[in-house]
Amino acid sequence: MAMNPPRNRNDERHRVREAPMSPQVDEFPTDLELPAIGLGHGTMESTMPPAQALLARLLSAHVLLPEAWEDVPPEHRDVLSRITSSDMLLSKLLALQLLTRYQVDTIRKGGAEDLILGNYRLLDVLGQGGMGTVYRAEHVLLRRQVALKVMARSTDMSSRLVTRFYGEARAVARLQHPHIVTCFDAGRHTRTGAGGQTRDYFVMELIPGQDLFNLVRDGGPLPPLRACDIFRQVSDALAEAHRHGLVHRDIKPSNVLVTSDGQAKVLDFGLARLPTQQMTEPGVVLGTIGYMAPEQARDPHSVDHRADLFSLGATLYWALTGRDPYPESGNPIQDLHRRFTTVPLPVRRVRPEVPAEVSDLVARLMEPDPEMRFPSARTVSAALTGFTLWLPNASTAGSVASHRDPETHRGRVLLVEDDPSVRVLMCALLQDQYDVREAEDGETALTEIMRDPPDLAVVDVGLPGLSGPELVEKVRAAGLESDRMKVLITSGELPAEALGGLSVASADDFISKPFAPVEFLSRVRALLMRRSSRSGDSEVLVAPPVTHCTRPVAAETLSLTVSRLLAETQLAADNQWQRMSRYVRTLCRALPDTGAYRQLKNDQFAELLAAVAPMYDIGLLGVPRHTLLKPGRLDASERSVVQTHCSIGAEVLVGVAQVYGGEVQGLDVAAEVARSHHERWDGAGYPDGLQGEEIPLAARVVSLAAVYEALRNRRPHRPPLNHAQTVKLIATQSEGEFDPAVVAAFVSVAPKFDQIHQGK
Repeated sequence: MAMNPPRNRNDERHRVREAPMSPQVDEFPTDLELPAIGLGHGTMESTMPPAQALLARLLSAHVLLPEAWEDVPPEHRDVLSRITSSDMLLSKLLALQLLTRYQVDTIRKGGAEDLILGNYRLLDVLGQGGMGTVYRAEHVLLRRQVALKVMARSTDMSSRLVTRFYGEARAVARLQHPHIVTCFDAGRHTRTGAGGQTRDYFVMELIPGQDLFNLVRDGGPLPPLRACDIFRQVSDALAEAHRHGLVHRDIKPSNVLVTSDGQAKVLDFGLARLPTQQMTEPGVVLGTIGYMAPEQARDPHSVDHRADLFSLGATLYWALTGRDPYPESGNPIQDLHRRFTTVPLPVRRVRPEVPAEVSDLVARLMEPDPEMRFPSARTVSAALTGFTLWLPNASTAGSVASHRDPETHRGRVLLVEDDPSVRVLMCALLQDQYDVREAEDGETALTEIMRDPPDLAVVDVGLPGLSGPELVEKVRAAGLESDRMKVLITSGELPAEALGGLSVASADDFISKPFAPVEFLSRVRALLMRRSSRSGDSEVLVAPPVTHCTRPVAAETLSLTVSRLLAETQLAADNQWQRMSRYVRTLCRALPDTGAYRQLKNDQFAELLAAVAPMYDIGLLGVPRHTLLKPGRLDASERSVVQTHCSIGAEVLVGVAQVYGGEVQGLDVAAEVARSHHERWDGAGYPDGLQGEEIPLAARVVSLAAVYEALRNRRPHRPPLNHAQTVKLIATQSEGEFDPAVVAAFVSVAPKFDQIHQGK
């Protein structure tokens, strides 16, 4: 199954999957018309030359197909009919492509009868394993090529082995999934004659492609985008197997087939553990040591679906690095010991260009403790889906980068911080994605900025000598306005309200220390997305700033498109776009004009937030629809899948902003909202567990508006609430969920929310 079959007129790329209903070979006519070799009905093979007797047997048994023989030009048939040497005859049949090399070699060894199993003739060997051999075969009537797995011959064919063999066939047959190789037939063939040896087989679709082991060995590690796309498909396949109670137990590179058009297929369920059967002998290690979970090495009886997730991570490790996570030394005892006591190098240590998020996903999949892994294959698939939406495509990266200065498109960041430990932390978080410079005081930073302005300056307030606010004031006075250089101010001493005031006056954003790494990265990414685009050495003109009378039409258009898609797929109510924008404008007007909330009093920002707010749930388009529309309560695994919509949505918007951020204003704000609108004021939200003012202000506002919108509309699992019920739930029964200031503003304008919902 893991090889490319030669192209011929029998190639069935779009093959039929139904089980064939056809007669047995024994029912085929044996009185074949062979005018070219002078055979009539009843002619005895004993009176014929050996080569012609062999030809007659091959045609009679359908090793050589009669219709293929009839298609041979008369002059070639005439030559073949005169050959007396069997070896010469076989060589000619091979040259005319009437037989394959494998068939010829088998016939010469006296195994012609072994080339027919039931309705199938064997053409080539595709692979071999402990349970048997896989052949490329062909149905003798339908002429459909298949992969046929034949159980290994043994003098001691125990019923337990036969049960396991057919258990695999039944396990695969019950899984109808585009990323699992389909099984559509099985049988037992008894050889005629003395001895009557029996051979068991089952039949699967033949997939043209290459297994992942050979793909990486021959072509090197995969680009992160391609690897994530392939393993998203593998995760989907495992999710389907797990849904049927099957644990594969042998996910490894050679059991993942990749077609030329990028489709992944999971192979070889020979070690699958069925939910009601245990066929493993005590003390027997099943699986490939370098890719099996630690708990599987200890006891293959008791493993659950999380063992497959470990193997999935180990296989992804191979795809991204070209290295086995646990190379086998030839000593199984030492290999097992190393499995229990060591962890492989992180993917990014082996291949630094792999994004940190992807490296972290692999590490989480390969956690020794099953409880620390992802809860399900479906969750892994959702996470990988998110990555495929923002990771750069190697084939298009050049075209995207061409719109930017090749020396600056990574984003240049200047860290202005007098605390060495904080600088080290910031640098460690940023250096893999951005070009980072450092300065430990304001004077040095000012010189650096005037010499070569960065795209972003991260400035501490309490710098020695020239303070952070003074530095920013001098920079702005020198003409480096926000469209040329962004400023993120930090402080571990000033209250957030004071920092918010500074951000409105001269900086672009603020963050309090100590900060969560994910929060710091989020703020930096958002600000860098806002920087002006550059081309060569000349700066591209930036669109004029939005004023109170200018609407961000491009952002509104994108929001309307997203809302219409969500409504068409029953994931949002009709006219959600208009209501969400009005809710947000109403809240912005009602919030106090103090501290960080002053930003919402800026007409430009408030209008921008209202324009992008309806995109908060864009990530739902990347979550399986059947889960979102489930009428009953979600289980833990399903909830974790739904929760990935926050990161999926943010990653989509970040990817769009990286290309079109200069043309569509507000994508950075939209990404913040998409990622953080399920964070809770008390820190119990997701995906980052942000707390209080760590949550972006825009997300805090949209979060409450989104909850009101959701509660007032019917969902698959509950009816809609009326206005009074909704206000009570938000204002008095959701303690710790929302920013108290936003709740107070909502209560003050709650009647207006009801009017908006009614379309007034």
